[in-house]
Amino acid sequence: MKKLYSPDNLKLLEALSFTPTLYAFDFDGTLSKIVRNPQDATIKTSTDALLRELASHAPVAVISGRSIADLKTHLKFIPPHIIGNHGLEGLRTRPDALDLAHKICIEWKQHLESHLSKEDFNSGVEIEDKSFSLAVHYRKCASKKKAKIDILNVAANLDPKPRIILGKCVVNFLPPGAPHKGVALVELMLQTGIKSAFYIGDDDTDEDVFSLPNARIFSVRVGKKGTSQAQFYIHEQNEIDRLLKTILRFYKSPKEKLESVVERKDVLHGRA
Repeated sequence: MKKLYSPDNLKLLEALSFTPTLYAFDFDGTLSKIVRNPQDATIKTSTDALLRELASHAPVAVISGRSIADLKTHLKFIPPHIIGNHGLEGLRTRPDALDLAHKICIEWKQHLESHLSKEDFNSGVEIEDKSFSLAVHYRKCASKKKAKIDILNVAANLDPKPRIILGKCVVNFLPPGAPHKGVALVELMLQTGIKSAFYIGDDDTDEDVFSLPNARIFSVRVGKKGTSQAQFYIHEQNEIDRLLKTILRFYKSPKEKLESVVERKDVLHGRA
């Protein structure tokens, strides 16, 4: 991973403004800060305004593990493309596939509720039912390590076997054969006919995008992680506005772009 804010890497980012590019964003930990209670997640007014402005220049998408219905309660600006449940919602998923995923998740939830101990639930384990996938949160648990082990032990007996994606204090359960965020981004690029994309996320669920063997996908991770397949990183979520402002500068007229050389130095030194 390379630090995004270097002159050479910003030139690569700027190049996206000269070709049709899809800008896709994860929600939790990227557009919004990670919070103790997922339902309290909000997007800042400034981030919302910058996202709206970017959408006036290029296609914008949000790709999240949340359901679309849930996402819409947290987003002020609803972008042209919104994908939920890691790719199960918002694309051309067959209705029968969604029905099957929903049925599987009902059975999984019943199994988890009956096999996780009262101690687990009393200590802070919470099951989030997203209709077509499940997320078991343990952020509120005093012993997060124990909670994670308990959840995974119970998950080992689920039938059919789920695709498990570990996140920040959360275990995600996806039905067998369900798409992931990487598949979702590629499918969205195909549907829109756009061959270049920018994607930013912060979690292991985003590695499915970061590991795509596509040189025309510009990937950024929120937070440096040595094992991540992302090309670049920014240090933390509160840099998202700075990043959006940087991208927007590249969409100015050629004359303005020439005049922005001095402004770019400000960005590099964190004065944006």
